[in-house]
Amino acid sequence: MAISEILDDTIGTWRRERPDLDFDGMALFLKMSATVRKIIEGFKDDIHELGITLSEFDVLATLRRSGPKAVLTPGYIAHVAMVKPSGLAHRLAQLEKAGLISRTPDPEDRRSALIRITPAGRRIADRAIELLAGHKNEAFSGLTDRQRESLDQLLDKVIDTTDAVSQSTHSA
Repeated sequence: MAISEILDDTIGTWRRERPDLDFDGMALFLKMSATVRKIIEGFKDDIHELGITLSEFDVLATLRRSGPKAVLTPGYIAHVAMVKPSGLAHRLAQLEKAGLISRTPDPEDRRSALIRITPAGRRIADRAIELLAGHKNEAFSGLTDRQRESLDQLLDKVIDTTDAVSQSTHSA
C-alpha cells in the first residue's frame, strides 16, 4: 500500500469514527510529515557514509554557510539549528573528536567557547549539502516551477501561523 493510500485511509477512518471533528489540518500535517520523513531517510543514509549524523550535519551546515572565517558561539548554533543548548554539547564533542570543528575558549565569556569549522569539516559539509540538495530536488521534481513557488508561499504562511500561535501560547 502506497504512503498516500495509508494516509488517506487513516484520515478516512478517523472521519468515520469521529465525524464531529475536523481532520483537514491533521491530514495536511500527516502528508507534510510523511514527505519530510521520506526525504530525511534517504539523506540520513548518505550522510552516514560521510561519518556524521543528521544532527551533526546541522551544526556543520550552520558553520559552513556562515563563511570560511566564521566563529560562532554554541548559543547561536543552538538557536539557528533550533535545538536546546543542552542538546548541542554532545554534537560539538563528537564533531571536535572527529576533527570537523575546533573549539577555543571565549575570551569574553569563560563559560562558553568559540566554534570554527575545520577544513575537513568544510569538505564534509559541502558534500552533505550537495547530497541534501539532490534529495530535496528529487522530492519536488513532479511539481512545476509555479507549483513549487505556490507551495513555498503556502508553507511560509503555515510557519508564520504556527509561530504566532506558539508565541501567544507561551506568553499567556
